[in-house]
Amino acid sequence: MDKLIETYRRRILKAALLRHLRKTGSNCIIINQPKGEIKTIELTEILLDGLLSRFEKQAVSEFGNIEGVKAVRGIYSSAVDVNGRGEFLTESGKELIDDLIAELVDFAKKHKPSVAEGEHVKSAKR
Repeated sequence: MDKLIETYRRRILKAALLRHLRKTGSNCIIINQPKGEIKTIELTEILLDGLLSRFEKQAVSEFGNIEGVKAVRGIYSSAVDVNGRGEFLTESGKELIDDLIAELVDFAKKHKPSVAEGEHVKSAKR
Protein backbone atom coordinates (compact mmCIF):
# COMPACT_ATOMS: atom_id res chain seq x y z
CA MET A 1 0.00 0.00 0.00
CA ASP A 2 1.33 3.46 0.78
CA LYS A 3 2.97 5.13 3.77
CA LEU A 4 -0.19 6.94 4.91
CA ILE A 5 -2.14 3.68 5.12
CA GLU A 6 0.73 2.01 6.99
CA THR A 7 0.78 4.89 9.48
CA TYR A 8 -2.97 4.69 10.04
CA ARG A 9 -2.80 0.89 10.34
CA ARG A 10 -0.15 1.19 13.06
CA ARG A 11 -2.19 3.83 14.92
CA ILE A 12 -5.38 1.76 14.68
CA LEU A 13 -3.80 -1.45 15.93
CA LYS A 14 -2.13 0.26 18.89
CA ALA A 15 -5.40 1.99 19.83
CA ALA A 16 -7.30 -1.30 19.39
CA LEU A 17 -4.91 -3.21 21.65
CA LEU A 18 -5.11 -0.52 24.31
CA ARG A 19 -8.92 -0.46 24.08
CA HIS A 20 -9.13 -4.25 24.47
CA LEU A 21 -6.70 -4.21 27.39
CA ARG A 22 -8.70 -1.51 29.19
CA LYS A 23 -11.99 -3.23 28.41
CA THR A 24 -11.03 -6.77 29.47
CA GLY A 25 -7.81 -6.45 31.48
CA SER A 26 -6.09 -8.79 29.03
CA ASN A 27 -5.04 -9.08 25.40
CA CYS A 28 -6.63 -12.53 25.11
CA ILE A 29 -9.94 -13.58 23.62
CA ILE A 30 -11.57 -16.68 25.07
CA ILE A 31 -13.61 -18.71 22.59
CA ASN A 32 -16.08 -21.39 23.63
CA GLN A 33 -15.84 -24.27 21.19
CA PRO A 34 -18.90 -26.34 20.21
CA LYS A 35 -17.90 -29.42 22.25
CA GLY A 36 -17.38 -27.48 25.47
CA GLU A 37 -13.70 -26.86 24.87
CA ILE A 38 -12.15 -23.46 25.37
CA LYS A 39 -9.67 -21.84 23.00
CA THR A 40 -7.74 -18.64 23.69
CA ILE A 41 -6.29 -16.27 21.14
CA GLU A 42 -3.86 -13.56 22.15
CA LEU A 43 -4.38 -10.27 20.35
CA THR A 44 -0.97 -9.00 19.29
CA GLU A 45 0.24 -6.29 16.98
CA ILE A 46 1.19 -8.96 14.46
CA LEU A 47 -2.27 -10.54 14.52
CA LEU A 48 -4.12 -7.24 14.19
CA ASP A 49 -1.71 -6.09 11.48
CA GLY A 50 -2.54 -9.24 9.55
CA LEU A 51 -6.29 -8.71 9.97
CA LEU A 52 -6.04 -5.10 8.79
CA SER A 53 -3.80 -6.10 5.85
CA ARG A 54 -6.35 -8.72 4.86
CA PHE A 55 -9.08 -6.06 5.01
CA GLU A 56 -7.00 -3.80 2.76
CA LYS A 57 -6.44 -6.57 0.21
CA GLN A 58 -10.18 -7.31 0.13
CA ALA A 59 -10.96 -3.62 -0.46
CA VAL A 60 -8.44 -3.38 -3.30
CA SER A 61 -9.70 -6.58 -4.93
CA GLU A 62 -13.31 -5.40 -4.65
CA PHE A 63 -12.92 -1.75 -5.73
CA GLY A 64 -9.75 -1.89 -7.81
CA ASN A 65 -6.35 -0.44 -7.00
CA ILE A 66 -7.05 3.31 -7.05
CA GLU A 67 -10.57 3.28 -5.60
CA GLY A 68 -9.66 0.58 -3.07
CA VAL A 69 -6.73 2.61 -1.72
CA LYS A 70 -8.96 5.70 -1.51
CA ALA A 71 -11.62 3.71 0.35
CA VAL A 72 -9.08 2.29 2.82
CA ARG A 73 -7.60 5.75 3.43
CA GLY A 74 -11.05 7.16 4.13
CA ILE A 75 -12.02 4.33 6.46
CA TYR A 76 -8.71 4.43 8.32
CA SER A 77 -8.64 8.22 8.67
CA SER A 78 -12.07 8.19 10.29
CA ALA A 79 -11.25 5.16 12.48
CA VAL A 80 -8.71 6.78 14.81
CA ASP A 81 -8.46 10.17 16.49
CA VAL A 82 -6.19 11.91 19.01
CA ASN A 83 -7.03 13.61 22.28
CA GLY A 84 -4.94 14.84 25.22
CA ARG A 85 -4.32 11.30 26.46
CA GLY A 86 -3.30 9.78 23.14
CA GLU A 87 -4.85 8.00 20.20
CA PHE A 88 -8.21 6.29 20.45
CA LEU A 89 -10.63 4.47 18.19
CA THR A 90 -13.67 6.37 16.98
CA GLU A 91 -17.03 4.61 16.74
CA SER A 92 -16.28 3.58 13.15
CA GLY A 93 -12.86 2.32 14.25
CA LYS A 94 -14.41 0.26 17.04
CA GLU A 95 -16.87 -1.21 14.55
CA LEU A 96 -14.08 -2.07 12.10
CA ILE A 97 -11.96 -3.81 14.74
CA ASP A 98 -14.96 -5.59 16.29
CA ASP A 99 -15.97 -6.93 12.85
CA LEU A 100 -12.44 -8.16 12.14
CA ILE A 101 -12.22 -9.85 15.54
CA ALA A 102 -15.66 -11.42 15.03
CA GLU A 103 -14.42 -12.92 11.74
CA LEU A 104 -11.36 -14.25 13.58
CA VAL A 105 -13.54 -15.83 16.28
CA ASP A 106 -15.80 -17.46 13.66
CA PHE A 107 -12.74 -18.86 11.91
CA ALA A 108 -11.34 -20.19 15.21
CA LYS A 109 -14.64 -21.91 16.02
CA LYS A 110 -14.66 -23.71 12.65
CA HIS A 111 -10.93 -24.51 12.70
CA LYS A 112 -10.05 -27.97 13.97
CA PRO A 113 -6.94 -28.17 16.17
CA SER A 114 -3.77 -29.21 14.41
CA VAL A 115 -1.94 -32.40 15.32
CA ALA A 116 0.43 -30.54 17.65
CA GLU A 117 -2.49 -28.86 19.45
CA GLY A 118 -4.30 -32.20 19.70
CA GLU A 119 -1.23 -33.87 21.21
CA HIS A 120 -0.91 -31.03 23.69
CA VAL A 121 -4.53 -31.47 24.76
CA LYS A 122 -4.05 -35.24 25.17
CA SER A 123 -0.95 -34.75 27.30
CA ALA A 124 -2.77 -32.22 29.46
CA LYS A 125 -5.54 -34.77 30.18
CA ARG A 126 -3.13 -37.37 31.58
